[in-house]
Amino acid sequence: MSTEIYNQNYGRSISSYELLDETRETYGLSRQDAHDAIHAMLSGIIEIDGEETVILDRTPGRPELLTSNSQDVDIDQWITVSDETADAIREALAAVYAEQ
Repeated sequence: MSTEIYNQNYGRSISSYELLDETRETYGLSRQDAHDAIHAMLSGIIEIDGEETVILDRTPGRPELLTSNSQDVDIDQWITVSDETADAIREALAAVYAEQ
């Protein structure tokens, strides 16, 4: 199985995703803080295992925009990771926020 994480460029709204909602509810974080924490943990995993191992797929957040603006490099994406990676993110979040 796999888990999707939204990869949003700053200044734009963050689309909802399951891990974001779970993190917000569990640790009482704002939407932006939860999103940033998830991506910080994901970055740490990527540093250790490599992006090609961790990121299973990338899908544009709004693919319809690519038709009219195909050269846009500032595109929000859905990142697909394994459920094992999502569990590692959860464990890392628990280790950080359990102390607070």
